[in-house]
Amino acid sequence: MKTNKFNDKTMLVAWLFTLLCWGNTALVMVFSPFVVLEVTALCFAIVATQITFYVTKRVAEQNPLVASVYKNLFGDC
Repeated sequence: MKTNKFNDKTMLVAWLFTLLCWGNTALVMVFSPFVVLEVTALCFAIVATQITFYVTKRVAEQNPLVASVYKNLFGDC
Protein backbone atom coordinates (compact mmCIF):
# COMPACT_ATOMS: atom_id res chain seq x y z
CA MET A 1 0.00 0.00 0.00
CA LYS A 2 1.30 3.44 -0.92
CA THR A 3 1.89 5.92 1.91
CA ASN A 4 0.74 9.46 1.44
CA LYS A 5 3.26 12.11 2.43
CA PHE A 6 1.69 15.48 2.96
CA ASN A 7 3.68 18.69 3.19
CA ASP A 8 2.96 22.26 4.21
CA LYS A 9 1.92 23.28 0.69
CA THR A 10 -0.65 20.50 0.55
CA MET A 11 -2.03 21.62 3.89
CA LEU A 12 -2.22 25.26 2.77
CA VAL A 13 -4.04 24.31 -0.44
CA ALA A 14 -6.45 22.12 1.56
CA TRP A 15 -7.27 24.99 3.94
CA LEU A 16 -7.76 27.45 1.07
CA PHE A 17 -10.02 24.97 -0.70
CA THR A 18 -12.01 24.51 2.51
CA LEU A 19 -12.45 28.26 2.91
CA LEU A 20 -13.63 28.52 -0.69
CA CYS A 21 -16.08 25.66 -0.11
CA TRP A 22 -17.57 27.41 2.91
CA GLY A 23 -17.77 30.68 0.97
CA ASN A 24 -19.56 28.87 -1.83
CA THR A 25 -21.92 27.30 0.70
CA ALA A 26 -22.75 30.72 2.13
CA LEU A 27 -23.48 32.11 -1.33
CA VAL A 28 -25.63 29.11 -2.23
CA MET A 29 -27.58 29.43 1.03
CA VAL A 30 -28.31 33.09 0.31
CA PHE A 31 -29.09 33.00 -3.40
CA SER A 32 -30.24 29.49 -4.30
CA PRO A 33 -33.96 28.79 -4.65
CA PHE A 34 -33.32 25.01 -4.56
CA VAL A 35 -32.96 23.18 -1.26
CA VAL A 36 -31.09 20.34 -2.92
CA LEU A 37 -28.26 22.69 -3.92
CA GLU A 38 -28.05 24.04 -0.38
CA VAL A 39 -27.84 20.59 1.18
CA THR A 40 -25.31 19.41 -1.40
CA ALA A 41 -23.08 22.45 -0.87
CA LEU A 42 -23.24 21.99 2.89
CA CYS A 43 -22.37 18.29 2.70
CA PHE A 44 -19.48 18.99 0.33
CA ALA A 45 -18.10 21.69 2.64
CA ILE A 46 -18.29 19.36 5.63
CA VAL A 47 -16.46 16.59 3.77
CA ALA A 48 -13.80 19.05 2.58
CA THR A 49 -13.33 20.23 6.16
CA GLN A 50 -12.90 16.69 7.46
CA ILE A 51 -10.32 15.92 4.76
CA THR A 52 -8.49 19.14 5.67
CA PHE A 53 -8.39 18.11 9.33
CA TYR A 54 -6.94 14.75 8.27
CA VAL A 55 -4.24 16.40 6.13
CA THR A 56 -3.41 18.84 8.93
CA LYS A 57 -3.04 16.00 11.42
CA ARG A 58 -0.70 14.12 9.05
CA VAL A 59 1.42 17.27 8.51
CA ALA A 60 1.49 17.79 12.29
CA GLU A 61 3.21 14.42 12.66
CA GLN A 62 6.16 15.78 10.65
CA ASN A 63 6.17 19.47 11.60
CA PRO A 64 6.42 20.49 15.29
CA LEU A 65 5.04 23.99 14.68
CA VAL A 66 1.92 22.64 12.99
CA ALA A 67 1.64 20.03 15.75
CA SER A 68 1.65 22.74 18.41
CA VAL A 69 -1.04 24.77 16.64
CA TYR A 70 -3.13 21.65 15.96
CA LYS A 71 -2.87 20.54 19.58
CA ASN A 72 -3.90 23.98 20.87
CA LEU A 73 -6.86 24.21 18.48
CA PHE A 74 -8.16 20.65 18.47
CA GLY A 75 -6.75 19.13 21.64
CA ASP A 76 -5.01 16.01 20.36
CA CYS A 77 -2.27 15.14 17.96
